[in-house]
Amino acid sequence: MPLPGIALADWRGQGRNFVFNGHTIRYWTAGQGAPLLLIHGFPTAAWDWHYLWAPLAERYQVIACDMLGFGDSAKPRGHAYSLLEQADLQQALLAHLAISAPVLSKQLSTARSGRLSATLRCGLARIFVIHSSITSKAIGV
Repeated sequence: MPLPGIALADWRGQGRNFVFNGHTIRYWTAGQGAPLLLIHGFPTAAWDWHYLWAPLAERYQVIACDMLGFGDSAKPRGHAYSLLEQADLQQALLAHLAISAPVLSKQLSTARSGRLSATLRCGLARIFVIHSSITSKAIGV
């Protein structure tokens, strides 16, 4: 049975903004449980998670943002984008929300996810990486 997703217009309507290094970043939160940071794949956006958002929010406080240059976040021209800056962005989002959380990441290579987890210096206990074809059943939702 397919999971019901969230329509893009509804998703966009639920987002909030914060400023990271002078750039507007769009983010979403839902749920009441232990926090769980969701990181979208490349080159997509947080809406990647719309099929799993509601099921995960039943158990966790889910948090996701559109990284700088992606989705509804700022896309500064001529900016020197880097994975380290994207990791700093995730850390800044958690600081903005005054929480720490494990990370669930989509479509990052092993090298990228290892570098990302090493870079996130905000008390994260663990990082999990899934491929985009994962089903909710595979992660126990």
